Amino acid sequence: MEQNEYLFNIHSLYNLARYAFLKIESNYSRMVETTGITLPQLRVLWIIKVYPGTSLSDIARIGCWTSPTVSNMIKILINKKLIFKEETINKKVYKFQISESGIWFIDINKQDKEKKFYLFDLIGLFSHSELDFINDIFTKIIIKENKEFIFDYIEKINEMNLKIDFKDFDIDTINIIKKTINLYNLLRTFILTVKSNHREPLKEFNVTYPQLRALWIIAAFPGITSSELSEISFWSPSTVHVIVKNLNSKRFIHKEKALIKNAHYLDISELGENLIIEDYKKNQKTLLIFQELKDISLQELIDLNGLLERMNNILGNYKTQEYIKKTFAIIKDRSLKN
Repeated sequence: MEQNEYLFNIHSLYNLARYAFLKIESNYSRMVETTGITLPQLRVLWIIKVYPGTSLSDIARIGCWTSPTVSNMIKILINKKLIFKEETINKKVYKFQISESGIWFIDINKQDKEKKFYLFDLIGLFSHSELDFINDIFTKIIIKENKEFIFDYIEKINEMNLKIDFKDFDIDTINIIKKTINLYNLLRTFILTVKSNHREPLKEFNVTYPQLRALWIIAAFPGITSSELSEISFWSPSTVHVIVKNLNSKRFIHKEKALIKNAHYLDISELGENLIIEDYKKNQKTLLIFQELKDISLQELIDLNGLLERMNNILGNYKTQEYIKKTFAIIKDRSLKN
């Protein structure tokens, strides 16, 4: 019974952390995009501002991106004249510097009291001790992921006030906001590291990480439409269209014409359900992709999940708890059958 409770809380921790991060990230992305750049591009500007003369590989490491992803963003930012490169002795390696225009984009994207920034909704949600508890747990997780370098980056982001304009906040609120920014960055690093850890094992199942996530949502909410999948997953309709098309071609889902024009009801197939259960048993139940969670006690998991659930509720992620319960019910049901 305790093993089931432990696995349920591991399952809950990952999904509560993931959906809290995604809700803040999607809100932040929309706000940044109104200024003419994307949030990932803004992150590259932050990294170069914090570490002038940094390399492409260091940007990828700090940002938790692949090198090709960073290379594409670098090209865009150079074309926009927001950054420039300096040649080194090794002609194949470049160091990057931020331009005056790049600094301007950082400044106009600083969040203040007048902007509807979801991180501000978390002010007053947690006490200092609760925030310290959450941050301490995720700090231990990041250390086990061998990504201690992220702490220096987070500290410098806060010291340089690159994300927030603090002029209208009192000292106590500023401290709360800085701890919340710390939490946001730790959540992001944790979620993206798990995603990276999971990518290779998924090749065995002929499915990508986004496709797996879509399968779980479809399994939890039978008959879901593509637009509903887009809303729950925080993917754009065009991204969902591609994922659904690929899952359907692999026969992992069934599509049925809906009454709404151009819409379909989506259901997971037996092949798809077998896939998600096999992946769960091989890669999640064994904690293969969650190695960094092994030393967290059951009570710490329960306490942490209670706080993360509160966080999801204030962010409006009302389906998160339902999704967690339904997906774990599928896991338990299949375990009993086998």
